[in-house]
Amino acid sequence: MLENKRYDATYLANANKASAKADGEPTWTNATYLVVVENGRGHRLLKASEVKDEQNHPLGGDGQAVVLSAGKPVAVNPEDDKNPVEGDLFVSTELNGVTVKSGLQLLRDEAFSRTLDEVEKITTVPRRQFVRVARELTSHGKRAGVDLYRGAVQHTDGYYTATAVIMLNLLIGNPDHKGGLAKGGGHWHEYG
Repeated sequence: MLENKRYDATYLANANKASAKADGEPTWTNATYLVVVENGRGHRLLKASEVKDEQNHPLGGDGQAVVLSAGKPVAVNPEDDKNPVEGDLFVSTELNGVTVKSGLQLLRDEAFSRTLDEVEKITTVPRRQFVRVARELTSHGKRAGVDLYRGAVQHTDGYYTATAVIMLNLLIGNPDHKGGLAKGGGHWHEYG
């Protein structure tokens, strides 16, 4: 999905409520928020108070995140419904001497840390099968959805399995869209 750009870039770039609203989206993500990288791993979100502007003043407050927008740092409040902020999707740089990457860049780095042949060997799922499933999933836009229930999460790595499933939905931008991710997992028979 990442290698072939089969993700919803417009949805993922929306960094706050105002930006989502301007694009007709009911939700937004933190995919473009900058993450402090230490020892090669994402550590925490970068605070706007940690970044200096041209006059050497803090970019914003502790409660604000930071995105790069057209390559420039911008403070963002996710709940701001008046001032749209769209972030650059794939960021790997230094700001004020601090190594940062966007959340989506960290996901991409992890996804590309193994070849498809290595993934096939680890999972025993034929490469052609997960390529076919990814192509099928992404061919329906926001009308596709990936669901999970108890079985997938009742394992040692169940939390990570669940976050991976949710990430697939975020990549195609389907949260709160008809046919997309709109409710918690399971019990569909109770809700109709």
